[in-house]
This record gives sequence, C-alpha cells and structure tokens, in this order.
Amino acid sequence: MRAPRYRSILAGATALCFTPTLAQAGGLIVPGSGPVSTGRAGAAVASTDDPAALGINPAGLAKTEGTVLHVGSALIAYHQTVGRFGVYEQDPDAPPLPYAGQQYPSVSDTSKPAIGLGPFQAVPVIAVSSDLGGKVKGLRVAAGVYAPNAYPVRDMSAGYELEAPGVPPPPTRYDTIRQKAAVVLPSIAVAYRVTDKLDVGGRFSWGFADLEATTYVWGLLNYNEWVGKDAEFHVKVSDPFVPAYGLGVQFRPTDAIELGAQWSSIVNVAAKGTGDSITGSGTGIGGNPVTVIPVDGLATNLCEEGGTADALKACVNLSLPMNATVGGRYVMRGDDGRQKADVELNVQWERWSASSDYQVIVDGFAAVDVQTGAGLRLNPTFIRHNLKDTFSVRLGGSWSLPMGKNEMTFRAGVAHDTAAAKEGWQRADFDGAARWTMALGASYAFGSWRVDAGGGLVYEGTRTQGSFCNPAATSEGCGPNGERLPVDERIGPDPSQPTSDAGGQVESPYTYGTITSGYNLLMLGVTKQF
Repeated sequence: MRAPRYRSILAGATALCFTPTLAQAGGLIVPGSGPVSTGRAGAAVASTDDPAALGINPAGLAKTEGTVLHVGSALIAYHQTVGRFGVYEQDPDAPPLPYAGQQYPSVSDTSKPAIGLGPFQAVPVIAVSSDLGGKVKGLRVAAGVYAPNAYPVRDMSAGYELEAPGVPPPPTRYDTIRQKAAVVLPSIAVAYRVTDKLDVGGRFSWGFADLEATTYVWGLLNYNEWVGKDAEFHVKVSDPFVPAYGLGVQFRPTDAIELGAQWSSIVNVAAKGTGDSITGSGTGIGGNPVTVIPVDGLATNLCEEGGTADALKACVNLSLPMNATVGGRYVMRGDDGRQKADVELNVQWERWSASSDYQVIVDGFAAVDVQTGAGLRLNPTFIRHNLKDTFSVRLGGSWSLPMGKNEMTFRAGVAHDTAAAKEGWQRADFDGAARWTMALGASYAFGSWRVDAGGGLVYEGTRTQGSFCNPAATSEGCGPNGERLPVDERIGPDPSQPTSDAGGQVESPYTYGTITSGYNLLMLGVTKQF
C-alpha cells in the first residue's frame, strides 16, 4: 500500500533536492549531429557542407547551392547497469525487513524512448538552406530544428513503489527512479562567403525544454536507509524559450587543406511547473504531519505565485555547457577537382564544470499551524554533480566512388571523450564516463537526391568506484579513513536531505559500486536539392 498523501515538511522540501536528475538530459553528448557527422564520429567541423551544418558549424552552410532540404536523425540506444556495494540494513525503528542483510541487487535501465525505433531514441535534424536565388552573392540562410545527441530518458526503478510490502527498494533510488527530458532547438542561421577561401556563419536558437522525473530523498536522518523515512517526489517543469547561439568559420588555405572552428554558447534552462510528493510512514514529526502550503501571503515568492498543497510551484535552473571545436582536414581531389576522399581531425572542449550545479526552488511554506502560518520557509538549494570539463579527439574521413552519373560515399570515424565525472561521482542519472565512439556510414547520391545511413558503437565499459561504505547510525562518514569530509571534498554525492542545508548534511555516499554503460547508434537521412 502506498503511503498517505499528507503534506509534511518533506513533501515540499524534497523538491529542493531532486530535480538535477533532469538537468543532464541523460548526460554527455554523443559526437555528431545528424547522420553524416555522426558517421564520422563527430569529425565534421571543417567538412560539413549541407543544412545539418546548422547544428555543427554554421559556416558550412556557405557551401550549399540553391535550396537544399535535409531530414535526418541519429537514433541512440543506451544501456546501463548499476551495482552498489553493501547490504540492506535493518533500521531499529522499522519492523523486521525480509530483505535485511541481503546484498544490493544490480539495477538496469528499462526506459523506452518517447520517439524512436524500438530501443532507439530519435534525435532529429530537420533543416533547409537557401542561397536566395543568388540575390546577395555569397549569402546563405537556413532554418531548422536539431537537438543534442543524447539519450534523455531513464527508468532505474525496477518497478518499485514506495514501501511496497516485502519488496526491497532499488539501491539507485536516491539518484533517479524515472526521468524524461527533452531540449529541442529550433534555429535560424546565416553564412557568408567572404572570399573564395573564407566562410563565416552564425546561428541563433530559441529552444524549449520539457522535464519530468521521480526520485527519493531522506525524509529524516536515515543511515540505515529504511523506506519508511524516505519521501518520493515527482516534478514536471518546462521552459518555452531557451535561447542559444553559435559562431563558425571555415578557411581553405590550399585546395587540399581546410580548417574549421565553431563556438556554441551555454544553453540556460529556466523551467517552471509543479511538484507533488508521497511520504513514508516514518517521516512524521512527533507523530504528526507538518503541512506545506503555498508561500503566497506568508513570504515573497522566489519562483512563481500560486500553487496548492498538492501542486506546489517549482522552478529549476540548469544548463547545457558551452563548447568549442577546432579541426582541419586533408582533401584528395580528382582531375576534375571534385573530392575523392578526405581525412579530418577535430578537438572539442565542453565546459561541464560550469553546468555542474543546478538551482531548485519550491515556493512552499512548512507550516506547523496552518491557521497562523507558523513554520519555516523552504529555501533554494544547489545540487552538485561535481563535473569537470571534457575534451574529445575525433578522427574521421570519407571515400567517394563514382557510379556513372551517381556517387557512393563511404565514411568512418573514431573519437575519445574524457570523463566528466570525478572519482566517486559517476551516477545513474548522468553519464559522466570516459568513452570511445566508433562509427561507419554511407551515402548514395543520385540526381538531386542523397540518402544517408550508418551505425556505430559508444564503448564505456565497466567502472568501479570507491569501496564498501554503508555507515551505521553512529558512523561519522565515508572518507579514506572513515572521517567525515567537508561538502566540497566529498568522494561522491550524499542522498538528498531536505531538512539540512548543503553545509550541514551528514555523509553517507551511495554511489560506491560498479557502473556498466554504453550506446548503440543508427543513422538515417535524406537530402534533396531544388
């Protein structure tokens, strides 16, 4: 039986500690955008030359002729299994638990993509470019929509519901149980051929974000992790206007050498919506619930006016990182000057360190007396993933084979991304692992049409972090020698504790264990020139 839906102090405060699982939209971005660049493992900043350049390097649009329509997608399937060290403990306040003393089970992601093909989530690129009939020499314009190459859903719940009789809770519950996230970027772009050797371009996006997820927090101090002291929280927020922009350049010092560079801004999301919670049977204070009511009339709203005890107003401020890419390629041409083959090397930087903390606000007031309004205002909080900047090296190329009036092009690529998560900080809600990407692709061009297809693999393997750590109620923490560490020195995140501020949390890391993860990729697309 599910716990009563009374609004305790935890019901609103849990919102302060939860929503960052949404922020990452699954984690690091897989190299590439659309079928061609993904088939080169993302090595395309210098070579991109169709409307998909909108999301790669807008300067590449200057290479298009006439009006060109591109519809393509990378299709991404993600797999993850988390195994936590330790055993379920018996809490002295709880009735005997049938699973006490058992090892924590492994939990695998069982999510299904919202839009896709089987287990593959479709990440589209739909764009059209035009030279405006040559009215302005060298000018190209484009419009379309794209999304970051990422897998935005998770389900690490193992089918669990709060305090299901005799059912052990998944050891992943303090990270994320279920999440869905989407950041889509409708965009316009312009490119201009300054000289025969130099192209420049710019892009502006006015995206939108939808975020929904469920997680658990410590309702009360809960070293033994008894489900009765947990609280489940569900939040649903959105942002209808997510601005972003980017700049790009391509330079051809010789017929055989081409250089490219792009810079993309940080993508800030300020999402608003509502949240509700279910509290465990052991989370009452003095045996009595403490009601959370909307803040209106009691204090200044930090998020938004309105809300009810069942749907408190919630705000989430998060971001996707600024990034920059530089690269060069060597082009081999035939006697007619057409490209026969190329090889390209790119280096990309992503500033995840500036997208590590997320602010969550709930406009709620924890009232011990609803009539008088006596109680405590729920304060904003920051949730840390302790990320660091990442760097990737991408090597890709292509080879074209004439087939009469038509042409077949084969491509391949390999890339390596460094880890975004520091030691002890890899989590189920964010894929912060180092990775290798290997991809293959092909295109068949006939008349004014081109069809693209490909596939790939992102290998992350199995990582082991930390050591056995599951402190009892008298434990001081899980540092290298058992000592309690300051928040900024934690070797891994703590379960969220809504009744404590960030500096007052007790230490009980829950991410010590193993994580196995990776991706499978498919790429499909079609391009038409008018």
